[in-house]
Amino acid sequence: MPKKQQTILLRDKGEFTKFQILLEIMRNQPHIKQKDISDKLGITIQAISKYFKKLTKEGLLEAGSERADYHLTPKATIKLREEVRALENYVTEVKHDLKIEHAWPAIATQPVKAGQEVGLIMREGVMYTAQDNIATDAKGIALADAKVGEDLGLKELHGKVKMKQGRILIVKLPSIRKGGSRAVDLVKLKAFYEEFKPDRVGVMGAVGRAVLNKLGLKADIEFGISRSAAIAASRGLNVFVLVVGRMVNRMIQEIDQINMKTNAEIIYEVKDAHC
Repeated sequence: MPKKQQTILLRDKGEFTKFQILLEIMRNQPHIKQKDISDKLGITIQAISKYFKKLTKEGLLEAGSERADYHLTPKATIKLREEVRALENYVTEVKHDLKIEHAWPAIATQPVKAGQEVGLIMREGVMYTAQDNIATDAKGIALADAKVGEDLGLKELHGKVKMKQGRILIVKLPSIRKGGSRAVDLVKLKAFYEEFKPDRVGVMGAVGRAVLNKLGLKADIEFGISRSAAIAASRGLNVFVLVVGRMVNRMIQEIDQINMKTNAEIIYEVKDAHC
């Protein structure tokens, strides 16, 4: 990201306010109350109204058919990602200047000495040091001694850890009012599962748990589904998630927010298991 763009965002108060407003809209869309944004940012509601008009004129914001129904345009999503990346680059530069050192965790697969450079691999979403006979692109410096199987802090990571692209398959289930687990096509759902070959299974709600019981499967993730699934996918794992219909959109929004905030490209797909 060019420094010029960083400078505009950080030095132009109006641009930074737009950035903040777009973030608040992203977090709460589609039902946005200008009063809530006004309170959150400490700006008058009249000023927020003017910014909404500017953002709409610039093609960053669209109003829906209902009152207080707003959502970001694809152009706005791209803009937010670029500006988040710019801020991250700026913070990285500051950390470098302040010599703030981040320790990256891994598990030792052989004895390691402090200061030793080790190769790194990813297995089942966890970072490991590589055996001496395994060539790796990613390397780091050990911060302390470690025995086989011990956790180890690393610094000065460079190169790229090779791993497959993880995915998330969100399976939409009928609500209790629509029949719950009794209205699920278990044959179709089992086929989804076997074709997807998941590394982890997540479930949200009683209907999903009942369905897993009927399939003879167990959940690896039961709480904080969106974030947990996104983290697992970002580390190369395929995650199979059972969600009641009304929660699907919420989960999609949360994954999109994670993609935007972390600059990730987590791939997800939605399928319907209703009879």
